[in-house]
Amino acid sequence: MAIAQRSFTGIRRMAQVAGAFFRIDWIDLTNYPLALAMRFLNAFVPIVTYLFVAQLVDGGGADVAFDYYTFVVIGIVAMGALAASLNSFGNAMLRLVEQGQLEMFLVEPVPWRSLPFAMMTMPGLMAVVLAVATLVASIPLGASYNFSAIPSAFVILMLGLVATLAIGIAGASVKVLSKRADPVLALYSIAASILSGAFYPVELLPDWLRALSWVIPHTYVMQALRRVLMPNGEVLPGPDTSFAIIALIAFCLVMYPIALWIFGRTLEYGRKIGALSGY
Repeated sequence: MAIAQRSFTGIRRMAQVAGAFFRIDWIDLTNYPLALAMRFLNAFVPIVTYLFVAQLVDGGGADVAFDYYTFVVIGIVAMGALAASLNSFGNAMLRLVEQGQLEMFLVEPVPWRSLPFAMMTMPGLMAVVLAVATLVASIPLGASYNFSAIPSAFVILMLGLVATLAIGIAGASVKVLSKRADPVLALYSIAASILSGAFYPVELLPDWLRALSWVIPHTYVMQALRRVLMPNGEVLPGPDTSFAIIALIAFCLVMYPIALWIFGRTLEYGRKIGALSGY
């Protein structure tokens, strides 16, 4: 009974902290409506650009499910959503350090390692909203989707956001101490841009690069989303949707203990050397 009571208290406290971060981010977001509008506008620019690029491809073959435009729009949407999950936590942590507020949050009666999940409530929601808005905006431009697969696509996208957050936590641990340099996320972002097949099929990569592409979660997210959302997605080469989902879950199970351990150790070390109090 005592263990259950403590668990309930911890969950309730965690929900309160997550709600507080959500309110802070919401106030910041609504105070700058022009910035929010530009964010949505920037998300729509690539789908217009690739509308004309797709005219050069002339549909494409089975490696793009006979519809290059829909293929690349899904890649653009996934890249944007996963980038938000990848970078938002590190940026939020750095902002707290620069403002001298991080130590104030660390005295709250919640485990330090739970902070990433509390701080990502608003960025995660915005990533999903932007993804949906971009997909809807691409329909009048010629993209075609299997609307019955929307629930499956939502689950896949959420798994992708959770998986990339694990990488973001590890990268944020370095960023908090270095203040500026962020080699973990920089290198991963480069690898994801080249290897994940966002703008072209993974099959076009050389064999040795193609093998590396299936190490990163971005590739599985895009593969699974395209398979369920594209009308001819079942013809796409590569692993099927079930395998992609299992791979994302396995990645989370392996990566989260490592990332949260690194994050906790970083905060402990940062407090000892006084690196969490800003400049």
